[in-house]
Amino acid sequence: MKGPLKVTVVEAKNLKDEDVLGKSDPYVELWLDKNYKQKTTTKTNTLNPQYNETFTFHCDGHRHLHLRVVDKDMMSDDEIGTGQVNLSDIKNGFAEVWVKLPKMLGLMSNGEVFLRLETAA
Repeated sequence: MKGPLKVTVVEAKNLKDEDVLGKSDPYVELWLDKNYKQKTTTKTNTLNPQYNETFTFHCDGHRHLHLRVVDKDMMSDDEIGTGQVNLSDIKNGFAEVWVKLPKMLGLMSNGEVFLRLETAA
């Protein structure tokens, strides 16, 4: 895929709780190339955050959008899960997808993230 890609992180749900006290403080990192990451704001004390934040990327032959959900902590942030979207799944310039955050071996899920993707088609 080539050209601009607009990604809206709408929400996440059923995130794994990484905090001993309270609930996680999640944010989402997005990237096509690890050298250029963008991230949402941190939502405090929730396992079902609402983001509605939009980011623009320039695709230059990239095949996947990668994401990582992280729990913000005082000392060090904890990864909740990772996922990816195959950009060839975008049809007619638009797609809405729930991206699962699988546990190791894919037996269960650490939650899901809802994305809206738009291209110039």
